Amino acid sequence: MQKLIYLSLIAYFLTAACKKDKFISANKTLPFENDKLKLELVTASAPSFIRDIFFFNSETGVAVSYDGKIYKTTDNGLSWSMKYTNPTANQPFYQILFTNATVGYVVGGSNSCGGTGCVPPGGLILKTTDGGETWATILRSPSIEFISIATNSLGHLFVISNGTKGRIHKSSNAGINWLTIDSVNFYLQKINFNGGFGFCTGTNGKIIRSSDTGTTWILTTTLTANYATDIKFINGDGYCIADNQTVYKTTDNGNNWSQILNHQSGSYVLNPLTANTCLVFSAAAYSGGCFGNWSGKIIQTTNGGANWTETEINEIEPIRYTSFYSATEGYAAAGNKLIKITIK
Repeated sequence: MQKLIYLSLIAYFLTAACKKDKFISANKTLPFENDKLKLELVTASAPSFIRDIFFFNSETGVAVSYDGKIYKTTDNGLSWSMKYTNPTANQPFYQILFTNATVGYVVGGSNSCGGTGCVPPGGLILKTTDGGETWATILRSPSIEFISIATNSLGHLFVISNGTKGRIHKSSNAGINWLTIDSVNFYLQKINFNGGFGFCTGTNGKIIRSSDTGTTWILTTTLTANYATDIKFINGDGYCIADNQTVYKTTDNGNNWSQILNHQSGSYVLNPLTANTCLVFSAAAYSGGCFGNWSGKIIQTTNGGANWTETEINEIEPIRYTSFYSATEGYAAAGNKLIKITIK
């Protein structure tokens, strides 16, 4: 499913690009600073094919890649050392979760492969107990891919997978044992928790919710979209991206969702940082032609989504993966570039 979405995004961008006779060039470069945020280039040599990043603080972070590698930095993202290489080919990593300073998890896998008679590598979950220095496989499962992981307020782990359908898996003992607790007839995208509420986004704009810390799940929302992807909460307020262009918000833990932003270029990840501040990371200007490049854009609200300001950076690709270790500081990955973000 992950591959299908990537391919659909590529097709969208190529089609949009070929239709453009002219383009508007982004007019900001790094470093950039205004009255709302500050952007600094940390390195242009970050690990390749990054699919998620996590930073404990400004110095120490972990990154996973689509080609099955795990990296760690201890010098503010300037340099990265490889800590793990997946011995199974074509089995990418998708997301990182750390539950404390030493214990963390990585999920990944693939439910498809090419060639007659090929066997999909399936899904896997890795665990570290030393802050990302070493990793061990704690679960393998054939014919599915684990794509997102979260923890509830009780410390239980939840993972979603896609195969012939979407499934939710739970571990109550730090990943030692897993139980499939629910399944749906559509593909799932992201799982997240907010207090006693859990949320899973999926295809056809569907959002399923748990109001009992993940014990039971029901379909509560269907947005007007082909798929809903990133979903995050700050207290009772939640934000969700649909079709990589529309942002919805809820102020009642998912009972109701309202559209607060419609951005025609691709939007990939969002970060609500305070009750009023939220960042959305998107594509911006196109360099022209059928094989040009998109630049990156940061869309920011400081009043809960009532108004938004846009900052286009012409020397970076669109930002797809972020990690904020506080309400005012974090990092973002744009291709091989790592950017430090400070919110004022």
